[in-house]
Amino acid sequence: MSAANRDHQAGATSADQAPSAASLEWGFPNRATPAGSSAYYAVRMSAAPHRNALAALFALRAELQAIPDQVSDPGIARIKLDWWRTEIDRLFAGEPRHPLSERLAPVVAQHRLPRPAFIDLIEGVDRVLRAHRQPDQEAQRQSDEQDLGALFELIARCEGADTADQEQLTTARRAGGWCAQVRRIRDAGLLLRHGREVLPADQLAAAELSHEQLASADGRQRLPELLRPIAEQLRAAAPDQAGRERDPEQTQAGQAAASPQRSRRFGDFLTPRTNPTLAGLTPAIRVQLRLHQDLLNVLQRSNFDVADHRIGLTPLRKFWLAWRATAHGSASSETAR
Repeated sequence: MSAANRDHQAGATSADQAPSAASLEWGFPNRATPAGSSAYYAVRMSAAPHRNALAALFALRAELQAIPDQVSDPGIARIKLDWWRTEIDRLFAGEPRHPLSERLAPVVAQHRLPRPAFIDLIEGVDRVLRAHRQPDQEAQRQSDEQDLGALFELIARCEGADTADQEQLTTARRAGGWCAQVRRIRDAGLLLRHGREVLPADQLAAAELSHEQLASADGRQRLPELLRPIAEQLRAAAPDQAGRERDPEQTQAGQAAASPQRSRRFGDFLTPRTNPTLAGLTPAIRVQLRLHQDLLNVLQRSNFDVADHRIGLTPLRKFWLAWRATAHGSASSETAR
C-alpha cells in the first residue's frame, strides 16, 4: 500500500471515534507527561482541546526512546522497534492494535499528520541501536532535527500551525533540534555510561580522544572543557524576547558564535530572515524552547558538572517560565545571573 493510500485511510478514520478503555491511560497527563516535568508544562500551557493529542505524541516518542534502555538484548530491541514500525503502518491503514496507537488514530485523522514524521521518530531509535556515530556536528544537528524535531513538527501541526507555511514547520523542526542539543549536554555523563554518543567524530579527534576514552571515568572529567564551546554556540543561537538573534557583539559567547563555522552548524535557523518565524511558534513549542534556554543557563552556572550528575529545573521554576513563555507570546531568554 502506498504512503498516499495509507494517509487517505487514516484520514477516513473518524476523529470522534470513542477510545478504548486501555487507550484512556494515554490521555493527559500520562506517564510521558507527569506533573512537574517539562513535557507536562508544555502540554498544560497548550489549549485544552489539544492536550490529549500532545500527550499521546509525547508518549509515543517516550515509548520508542525507552526501547534501548529497557531491552538489553540488541536483537530483541530491534524486534520491538520493528514491531512499532509495523504498528505505524497499521495506524495509517486505520487498523491500530496498541492502545496508544488507538489514541493516536483520531489525532492523525483530525490533524492530517504526516507518516514520514512518525518514521523519523523510529529512525532516531534505530540509530541508537546501531550505535551510529555522527561524523561531525552538522550531521549531529541534522539527526537531532529528524528525531526530536519530528516530534516538534507533529506538535505544531496539532496546535494549529499553518501547514501551508513550510518555513513555520521547518522552524519547529529546528527548534526541536536545538532543544535536543541542550539535552545532550545535560545528559552527557549518563549517555557516556550507557555507551551513547555525545560528541561527533570530528570533535573527538580534535580533543585527541576516542569515544571509549571519553566514556571512561577519567575521560568524563573533561566534559566541562568540551561542552563549554558547544553551549556558547547554542546560547548565541537562542532568540531574544522579540524572536531575534541576540547581538553577537554583546557577549564573548556571541562573538565566538558569529563565525562562518557556526552558520554551517546551525544553518538558516539563526539568520534574521528566518528568526522572526520563532514568534509564530505554537504554545507548547514556545514553552519547550524557554525551558531549554533556562536549562542551558543552569548548566553553564554549574560549570557543566554533568559527568556524574543530572542537572535540571525545579517544577516551580518550570511553571513560572512556561507561564511567561505563553503569556508573553514568545520563547524569551533571560540573561544568566
